[in-house]
Amino acid sequence: MHAAQLQQARPGTVAPLREAVYGDVDEQAAALSGWNQSYLQLQAGGFSGRIRRIDLGGMRLFIEDLQASVLQTGCLAEGVLALGVPLRSSAPGLFCGRPSGEDALHVFSGRSGFEFRCAGDHQMLGIELTPTEPGLNFGSQAGLRNAAPHALRSLLLSVFETAQARPQSLAEAAVRARMSDALLDRISVLSDAPADEDALPDSHWLWVSRARELIAADLQQPPTVAELCEQLGTSRRSLQLAFQRVLGVSPLAYLRAARLGAARRSLKTAASVTEAATQLGFWHFGHFAKDYQAMFGELPSQTHRRHQLPD
Repeated sequence: MHAAQLQQARPGTVAPLREAVYGDVDEQAAALSGWNQSYLQLQAGGFSGRIRRIDLGGMRLFIEDLQASVLQTGCLAEGVLALGVPLRSSAPGLFCGRPSGEDALHVFSGRSGFEFRCAGDHQMLGIELTPTEPGLNFGSQAGLRNAAPHALRSLLLSVFETAQARPQSLAEAAVRARMSDALLDRISVLSDAPADEDALPDSHWLWVSRARELIAADLQQPPTVAELCEQLGTSRRSLQLAFQRVLGVSPLAYLRAARLGAARRSLKTAASVTEAATQLGFWHFGHFAKDYQAMFGELPSQTHRRHQLPD
């Protein structure tokens, strides 16, 4: 695994705060168990990320750092409540088709899953739990809530600060129970907040979502931008504006990122670099290697070699 575990539980010790850094976008996507996530790196220049986690028993907390612009998609199991509170972002993102800011509560749970495009320097606080008491109703769809999560953000940060400074205190079940109770209190206040008044995704988000579906249907021979425009019934300029607004990249740049991302995943299991490249329709291996290195900060042969080595 291309991740460094920075803190592990050892016999006779307490490690309530677990931390790992990642140099692979797919490994970070898979790190949150049960989220069924897929990350697509949109920004060239390599990937760097980190996740810090605390398990309070019936409630799991995390802080996720991303140092590349990423399109996240995922879906949690029914009955699981997952909330996010932004800590930092170098630029506005989009969450389920709506502008994402630090003053909005992000609801990741919902039967249709979520989509989140975050900026290149992004930090999010997260909470995951299975509610056992009535009143925690955030609806059946992922999206933003018009709530001011400042108090919840401060409380979450204080839990992480305590885990960092006084880890032995979290070994006490009574301490973890009090923390969970305080967090539930803040969450219950926010559960009454209304959904974003403009909760339905706008036309740009819908165009881009449909274009992504058409591209994903055949990554080996994806449609050209002209073909996308024809199938979507829009002009090249309109589609260009939609992609720039929603994903921060052009349609051509997205096509390249999607194919390179798929090639990276294929390299981890393919018999050779040539096999992985040709599976995704890359026939000029010199151009492929150059574009791959620009996007991920390493040659395709390095990715392939690392995943052929025994753990």
